Amino acid sequence: MPPPPPSLDPEGHYARLGIDPAASRASVVSAFRTKARLLHPDVPVTGNADAFVAVKRAYDVLSNPESRDAYDRMARAIPPQPVLEPEVAAAVRRTVHRPAAPPGGDPDPMPVRRLWPSGVPLGVWAGLGVFLCLSLYEAGSRLLTPLPVNNAGIRPNAQTVAPLSPADHLAVLYGPAPIRLAGTPNFYVVPNGAPAMVWRLDPERNALVPLAQLPPFSAVQAVRIVRQSGMLEVLVDGQANGFIRAANLAPGDISAARAAYCGYNSGPPPTDAEVLERRGQGNATIHIDNRAIEPAVLKLRDTTGAIAAAVFLNPGSHADLGGLPAGTYRPEFAIGELWSRACNLFTAGMRARRMKDAITVPGNARIGIAPDGAGAADISDRDFAKE
Repeated sequence: MPPPPPSLDPEGHYARLGIDPAASRASVVSAFRTKARLLHPDVPVTGNADAFVAVKRAYDVLSNPESRDAYDRMARAIPPQPVLEPEVAAAVRRTVHRPAAPPGGDPDPMPVRRLWPSGVPLGVWAGLGVFLCLSLYEAGSRLLTPLPVNNAGIRPNAQTVAPLSPADHLAVLYGPAPIRLAGTPNFYVVPNGAPAMVWRLDPERNALVPLAQLPPFSAVQAVRIVRQSGMLEVLVDGQANGFIRAANLAPGDISAARAAYCGYNSGPPPTDAEVLERRGQGNATIHIDNRAIEPAVLKLRDTTGAIAAAVFLNPGSHADLGGLPAGTYRPEFAIGELWSRACNLFTAGMRARRMKDAITVPGNARIGIAPDGAGAADISDRDFAKE
């Protein structure tokens, strides 16, 4: 669809999501979900961090009724720009693009560029032909050569590697866990490709020496900026402070650092009815319907509070969660956008709730996630994400 006029979309939020200013909130959510799956930095080929941040900003403004109403009022307050009549615009284009004419005549026609260079010796053309023929012969030979067959008599010599622990497995998938230095965090490390090295001043040498390297999204407290070197002085411990390049840090408290970590490590989007977690096996089945206009993740906790299973559902979809052990479960669910596999929560617009009634299986067990969250009480994101 063509982008909205600038007078109705002064900051381009509607254009970034590809929707009309009169679009419903469901259209805003659907457009953001489509854009996020293409532009998230973890998505190969189409991932674009700057474009994702711009689309996320547009979604934050337009998904909230109050901020969207304020944005539309601002658009209506901006006076429309004058539009040239078609005849006037055509005259302006002719004036701007018409080449200058020589005295008493029309402009010179555009010079014709030669497709083939002149004056090239015949020997050069012959050499290029021979080179092309040899290249085609080499390519054909490689394509027709059969692939080598492994000899079954060769014994493997690779070492046996023990399976990773859960913590080591997360470190392989998402890198080292972030840390928190001394003080109250007001900055965090961003993954910009350059190592976030902490430096300390050596008084004897009057030079900075490396102290340690911080993993991405580690939180620090910066006390001042050293403008001569472009570094921030941060609290390290009770003995001495350190210095980190300003390009490695972004402003934000511990919550902002956590949110950035979860968004960066969201991983590939889940498929509809994908089982995200499962513990234990049995013959019981629970039927789940997501009637909300946003994606949802439903978790089943046993009587000890441990997660027995978790499943992802697209808006308006249905899932049959089978293979559950018989017993009583307390369902809880969260709706939002952009599920983070590293943090077990949605990174945008998340709202978590716990259902008031428990589910006992086997039996005719059916769960419906209502758009207004009826029959459930709000819980914190932390409670929903915990194992």
